[in-house]
Amino acid sequence: MLAEFDPSRPGKAFYDLGPLVGPLDGVSGDVLCCINNGQGPSVLLFGGVHGDEYEAQIVLRRLADAIRPEDVTGRVIIAPSINFPASETGKRLSPFDGQNMNRVFPGNPQGTPTEKLAAFATGSLFPAVDLLIDVHAGGRDVSVVPMVFGFTTPTSKVGEAALTDLMEAWGYDFVQHVEGIRETACGAAKEMNLASIEVEGGGGRLKTSELETMEGGLRRALARYGVLAGAPAPARFRGVHVTAGPEGQYVADAPGLVEHRVALGAQVGADDVVALVHPVAGADPAPRSIRAPTPGYVLRQTEHAYVARGQLIGNVGAPVR
Repeated sequence: MLAEFDPSRPGKAFYDLGPLVGPLDGVSGDVLCCINNGQGPSVLLFGGVHGDEYEAQIVLRRLADAIRPEDVTGRVIIAPSINFPASETGKRLSPFDGQNMNRVFPGNPQGTPTEKLAAFATGSLFPAVDLLIDVHAGGRDVSVVPMVFGFTTPTSKVGEAALTDLMEAWGYDFVQHVEGIRETACGAAKEMNLASIEVEGGGGRLKTSELETMEGGLRRALARYGVLAGAPAPARFRGVHVTAGPEGQYVADAPGLVEHRVALGAQVGADDVVALVHPVAGADPAPRSIRAPTPGYVLRQTEHAYVARGQLIGNVGAPVR
């Protein structure tokens, strides 16, 4: 693997993230792939910002291996596990410093290992592309319905209409509208006038169907963006745009064992029973009913069977158009 990152190098090149970022307690790093084929759009895909979100690490490694330079118009940069210290231990947070990478952007090249990784992304990777695709999943704690959300500015190369078109090109059922957080990868990209899309979907145990859904969505979006040939053409968007604020969250009102009564992605009405919390003590087996706080679609569900009082069970997203 090459030691010095050069995004203009023609063809496909693989780099070791460790030496690019700097010494990280002897950990060598993980692969960074850059596929460059002349003029055209440019995109950065990375996964593993949270090390326990495994789906992207698999899918992006497959894409880095499968995409040929002749399939690309412009540039595709892929980092399957941008937070490789966390990914290599299967943990959400870095074992070096315990930091959440998605709360330290834009990072600090002289800071902690997590801050150094974020600084490398913002300082070396973001300037080389027109679009960031940050691929997440629910992690060990939560299952998330496949969905995307994005951010842009009036001076980004990918404007609001084009970004919406790209998000709908995923072919997912849900496009979520959220307020950005400045310290996330997408938040830092917005500060640099770089358009970004965050992908969600999966969580808990790895499922073949969810990996296929994630890869298919990425390939469709890259094709729509014009950077990748040979991908399936996006179908007309038939999904729904949703917003999911704190008002849509439902939590346990007592400790117990959760029984989900509706499927992830299901449409529910306000006050519908979405879960039961079964008691963990006493002779009375009667569960407590947990009801949807708002009408909409179930976007997230806990993967934990046992929940403490006040612990999140799921959340409902309300249609916005």
